[in-house]
Amino acid sequence: MKIIAQSFKMKGDLDDDYTLYENGEILHEYDRHRYPGGYNLKRTLSVEQIDNEIKMRLVNAASDENKALVREILGL
Repeated sequence: MKIIAQSFKMKGDLDDDYTLYENGEILHEYDRHRYPGGYNLKRTLSVEQIDNEIKMRLVNAASDENKALVREILGL
């Protein structure tokens, strides 16, 4: 699967990263808290499960050659 956009963000010292693949799959890698079991969590999301703020993060993170495809996949 080809990655077409990746957005990396920190909430304090906790990760909140999103990766969009060309098939529309979105991987959310995040830290919930600093305690054992709260780091390096992953879940796969659909476009319908992310809000517009996350969608715009992915559009802004995409290369110029992928922006149109990212917008199309995200329904923007």
